[in-house]
Amino acid sequence: MNQKLAASIRSHLAGRHGLWTLLCAQALTGCISLQGGYPIPEVSLPAQYQDAARTGTAPSTSGQTAVTPAETSPSHPSEPAPAKTPVDWWRDFGNRELQGLIDRALANNPDIRIALNRIVQAKARAEQAAAGKYPGLSAPLVIAQQSPGGVTVGTAPAGGISNVGSNRTSQRTYQASIRADWRLDIWGEQSALAESAHFQLWRAVHERENVQRNLTASLATHYVEFLSLNDRLRIAVETEEVLSATLAAIEKRVKAGDATLSELEQQRAAIFAIRATIPTLEQQKLDTIGAMAFLLGTVPGKLKLSNDGLDSLSIPGVAPGLPSALLLRRPDVRVAEAQLLAANADVNVARARILPPMDLSAQIGYSGIALSQLFQPQTLFWNVVDNLVVSIFDGGRKRNEQLFSQAVREEMVESYARTVYQAMKEVESALTSVRLAERRLTAQREASKAARRAWDINTRVYALGGIDYLSLLETQRSYHRYLDDYQKIRMEFFRGYISLFQALGGGLNSERRAPADDEAIPVVYEGLQANTDTFWQVELAGLYHRSTIDATWRDLRNRYPFLMEGRSLQPRLKGRIEEGDDVQQSWYQLYIANFNSQVEAEEYCLTLKTDQQRCRVVSPETDTTVLDNARPRPPGT
Repeated sequence: MNQKLAASIRSHLAGRHGLWTLLCAQALTGCISLQGGYPIPEVSLPAQYQDAARTGTAPSTSGQTAVTPAETSPSHPSEPAPAKTPVDWWRDFGNRELQGLIDRALANNPDIRIALNRIVQAKARAEQAAAGKYPGLSAPLVIAQQSPGGVTVGTAPAGGISNVGSNRTSQRTYQASIRADWRLDIWGEQSALAESAHFQLWRAVHERENVQRNLTASLATHYVEFLSLNDRLRIAVETEEVLSATLAAIEKRVKAGDATLSELEQQRAAIFAIRATIPTLEQQKLDTIGAMAFLLGTVPGKLKLSNDGLDSLSIPGVAPGLPSALLLRRPDVRVAEAQLLAANADVNVARARILPPMDLSAQIGYSGIALSQLFQPQTLFWNVVDNLVVSIFDGGRKRNEQLFSQAVREEMVESYARTVYQAMKEVESALTSVRLAERRLTAQREASKAARRAWDINTRVYALGGIDYLSLLETQRSYHRYLDDYQKIRMEFFRGYISLFQALGGGLNSERRAPADDEAIPVVYEGLQANTDTFWQVELAGLYHRSTIDATWRDLRNRYPFLMEGRSLQPRLKGRIEEGDDVQQSWYQLYIANFNSQVEAEEYCLTLKTDQQRCRVVSPETDTTVLDNARPRPPGT
């Protein structure tokens, strides 16, 4: 609290209203002390990941402690600078289809758009809370009908209503004035409210980042499962063909008297057992496609995928030596941090509300009984009022509100620690999964090869009559089972890497600062910038975060290569969050430009709508000013 301001207010109150008000203010000031900083609790992290200690190759830590000092905020965390979080980690798998799917998800996923709109809401609330620190100005216009013996509105001119007592008829009065109201922030209530709303705004920002982090990981996981199901279906069909060929050979042997009918029926049973697995795999594949379509913001029928298998993926690399402090950059950890900081500010709000509020109001205007004479010099009035209300008894409401806010803060402390430990657990689990899956994959690969060799050998030996049919049947079943298990382990192996990138907070740019002057801004063009005065445009529905504009452009060019020929994408700034001179977050409305006629733009929009992409046509007369100093980016980048 500003002690000089408080002393000045107390001195003013003593001069105007006497010793009693001064004593009340001084006594209440001594009842409370506001918290000046917002410390984050220390959560000690181990010097090395447990799994890294076993292998000596996995990412290790540098013995950091998850500490954010007092007076910090989520927008300027105190973090070590040496390492960077993985960005666009899905590109390390070397699969263009996966890259295209994630671009499409970043452009069209409803959850990302919902989270972005929550940022817009939180920004409005933060600005609303900040406005509470300033006085409000209003212009009251009053027309009052006064009954006999009543009091006039405002201060009427002398003699204007002097005969009201003798005149038993009602009288009308008019008033026009300007009024200023201001609640002095002498106890820090308004400042704490603004800080709480500011931290809630950054909570919304990090929640959007967390949605994006989980979206990319979930989509990649489903895609890996889809590739694995393609492989398993292919294996099942090939196995059925081989077993059918063996069945034909057994039928010949039965006719020749070298095989029994029992062996023939067992071979048929083996074939139908394989065929029974195919519909199950197909159903799982359709379910996976449906799950991906949901994440992409479309319907399964609009999702066209290849029949590639897991061989289309490359094994990604993970840089060794990543410090454990990277966990503090995870968006879910930052969400918990922002919630804790907001809870700290809420404690100060509750503490300040125990003290009496100081309200100042001033009004100047005209008041009279005749509208035609309202703005005469003799009808001018003014007043200045300062109001200090001391709560004598409220049943413990304010004190319990303070206790409640303190309990919420303690809950947020534990939640923050829990989130950090959960992040550490997920990294450890992912590292273990990758390491053990690699060992299982190596062993299962050798088992599958051995089972295939055994099947080939027994098939030739059986044809010569060297073994019985049961031995052949067992090697057939063993090979199919081992090969199917091998594909499952391959899927888990790649999933382990996805979980590791997700646990490390991958998929997000670790920096939130605006690009420098020599850096490319997120405004992309194909060829020349459109002349917005003569060209029609197609407006894409919803808001787009700065980090998803490039993905949207790549997605449009990937799905509609011919329709996007000669087009340009024009983002228009709709809102931003600034910290000092830096633009920390920004969001845009996107327009596809360079349509020569309304018909051409409507045809394009109709094509988008058939693919579940909402849009509308914008005429050249619409305001199309491109903000944020947009510059062309060379094609193909």
